[in-house]
Amino acid sequence: MWTDTARSCELVRRASLRLVAAVLLASVAPAHALSTDSEQPISILADQAEHNDATRITIYRGNVVIDQGSLHITGDTVTINFDAQDEVTKITAIGVPAHFRQLPDGDTNHRKAWAKQMEYFPEQDLIMLMGEALYEKDGSRVQADRLVYDSRNARFKALTDAAGAPSGQDGQADGKKPDRVRIQIKPKKKTTP
Repeated sequence: MWTDTARSCELVRRASLRLVAAVLLASVAPAHALSTDSEQPISILADQAEHNDATRITIYRGNVVIDQGSLHITGDTVTINFDAQDEVTKITAIGVPAHFRQLPDGDTNHRKAWAKQMEYFPEQDLIMLMGEALYEKDGSRVQADRLVYDSRNARFKALTDAAGAPSGQDGQADGKKPDRVRIQIKPKKKTTP
């Protein structure tokens, strides 16, 4: 499995750096991550790590914890896919749930996200939160079966599993009441004159 130890270590190190960069874009909000996070050392803890040169996949398993500055990611499994040029094509974090937390510049409250599965596609700057997805910032929350954030185009979608499914006469898919997208916006504090 580890045919060239030095090359494998370098691939794991680059994968770790790219994973952290991916999560920086995973916030589903226009706020920027703490600018000093990328200058901090990366710490990855897992019960095991495995890289396969043939499939170009690195897998961290068992209580995976990734920290860099204010960035904190946890999951049961984190998988990183590479192309032939050793560039990251996809990063997947799976957990019950997988969790992301980071402090934006100029803010005192963390951005937080949870989902059973988080997928990041660096080429498209696209992150998908799937399975009981939840995003929270400053007391406001978005919950849906799936949350998709296109950071390149600053577009956000919250979807139910029934979204796009054919609906019956009552407007419900297959006669079942679909879950709804839930958004809770915390009111701004009023300032007294």
